[in-house]
Amino acid sequence: MLGLLISDNPAHRDRQLALIAEREVPGQTTLVNTLAPGLATLPAGLRLPLVNRCLPALRAMSAPQYRRFKETLLAVIRADQRTELLEWCLYQLVRHYLDPEFVQVTQSRPRYGRLGKVSDALTEVLSVLAHEGSGEAGAAFARARDALALPRLTLKPRVALSVRAFSEAVHTLADCYPLLKPRILKAMGEAASENGHLCPVEYEVLASIAAVLDCPLPEELHAPPL
Repeated sequence: MLGLLISDNPAHRDRQLALIAEREVPGQTTLVNTLAPGLATLPAGLRLPLVNRCLPALRAMSAPQYRRFKETLLAVIRADQRTELLEWCLYQLVRHYLDPEFVQVTQSRPRYGRLGKVSDALTEVLSVLAHEGSGEAGAAFARARDALALPRLTLKPRVALSVRAFSEAVHTLADCYPLLKPRILKAMGEAASENGHLCPVEYEVLASIAAVLDCPLPEELHAPPL
């Protein structure tokens, strides 16, 4: 899991490995350093299955070990003073599936029964997906807006976006009523893709959001072939 986060920038990579070494888990730094080059060549479509295969073993940790592991993940992610979208995805998958095993978790509760109540959160998430996706941002955002029948949504410029605000917006959407969530995810698929065709990276992002929303991805947002 840590190896998936290691940068190919030498200075950043050295900082990440130093942060891992500070945790003083015997052999961990050496093993991460050994695995990272191979993980860096892993196709995007295989990263999510690899994360899922790691989860059962990670559940075998003790609560103190899990706290240290999560602290290490966050330190490695923040080593360059910024958080990439895919780093957010990996951390959210770990947190969503493993936190309930080790800590008291406050479950999201249905609070929003209308999409208009979460228009700001939708604007934030759809704007990020449109800018990061494979399609033209304006057209992709328009398709997502039309899918939600919210004509007043406006694409935010890339410079006005941040992963922090994106994360807060996704967690706001997790409090929507269950029947709204598949519709929201379909709109996200429109925003992230080129005319509805998801690439592996886009699928990983949507799968991570679906985990936070605690809603399966709609069938039409299926995994692309490897």
